[in-house]
Amino acid sequence: MRQALTSKSLDALKPKPKRYEVHDIYCPGMSVRVSAHGQKVFTVKFRYGLAQKRMKLGVYPRISLATAREKAIDILRQVDEGIDPTKRRRTADMKVECICREFIRLHAQPRNKSWREADRILEREFIAPFGQRDIREIKRFDVLEMMDAALARGSNYQANRILSHIRKLFNWCVERGIVEASPIVGLKPPTKEISRERILEDDEIVRVLRACRNDVYPFRQFAPLLLATAQRRGELAEMRWGEIDFDAKTWVIPSERSKNGKAHVVPLSAFALAVLEDVPRFLDCDYVFTTTRKSPISGFSKALRRLSEGSQTTNWRWHDLRRTAASGMARQDVAPHVVEKILNHVSGIISGVAAVYNRHAYDKDKVEAMEVWGQTLERLNGEQ
Repeated sequence: MRQALTSKSLDALKPKPKRYEVHDIYCPGMSVRVSAHGQKVFTVKFRYGLAQKRMKLGVYPRISLATAREKAIDILRQVDEGIDPTKRRRTADMKVECICREFIRLHAQPRNKSWREADRILEREFIAPFGQRDIREIKRFDVLEMMDAALARGSNYQANRILSHIRKLFNWCVERGIVEASPIVGLKPPTKEISRERILEDDEIVRVLRACRNDVYPFRQFAPLLLATAQRRGELAEMRWGEIDFDAKTWVIPSERSKNGKAHVVPLSAFALAVLEDVPRFLDCDYVFTTTRKSPISGFSKALRRLSEGSQTTNWRWHDLRRTAASGMARQDVAPHVVEKILNHVSGIISGVAAVYNRHAYDKDKVEAMEVWGQTLERLNGEQ
């Protein structure tokens, strides 16, 4: 039976001994099935390839007639585009927020050690303003507006990061058939990046360590340990107690968290061990630095501003502490290849063919270098 469905006509449909179906004239393919018990279910029928398929849209009146028609039209549009809607529901998935979540879960997290940075940038710069929009409606000027906003607030490098992560997102969307083409093909970074050279001088280290002593857990201990270990911020933030061997005085960063995908042994100086002894331990929690007992710490930008103000130092970032440590060891005549091993760099002094054949870890040299650097930090920490 075919009928121009309205709310009034739907209410008038009465149950019969056998289930029957009324087809909507205004939306070909959509119909309402009335069960013997009087339940009214909207469905849409379509042909995909050689197969005849049907999808349930919802139960009336829990969803309205207008909503059912919108869902039916969207499903039929997907079929026209060569998408099988029974394989993957696209209505909600096509929103920017949902697509970004899938990108992080399926692509960034398994492949990128620093996926949380991508998640943070997409959340703040892309999902916040466009989260409920269909990702297929995002245009080139939308991305340009995001970058322009970053440039206007003085975050020049951040504008580059926004473009980089959104480009990866759209390339992934093209591969998955979510969009036909990336709207930002050929778009160039707005700012030319220059490698940072900032290191903290000894008097600045003294002031930063003093500011840390006046701070509270977790950044009271996090910043000094970042200086003492010369490792990456993300690797230290996810440090576990189970990775630390206090007897051997080592911290092992597992391969799944190391940037180059290789387990890395970090010697711990007496200064580093003293900092760790000051860290509180929580029951049933293996994270060294956490405020939730379920996940690593966050809030790095806020803590950096607080320590910068407390130490009256400027223009430094967390990664600059790693560079400061490397430079400090170099000033104390630590060989460059040993510094590279401590930093866990796969390129540098030992690279190419030499890296293939030279598998020596320089463990003894690393221990000596870290201890010398630790003594320097201990001396600076004692200065008032």
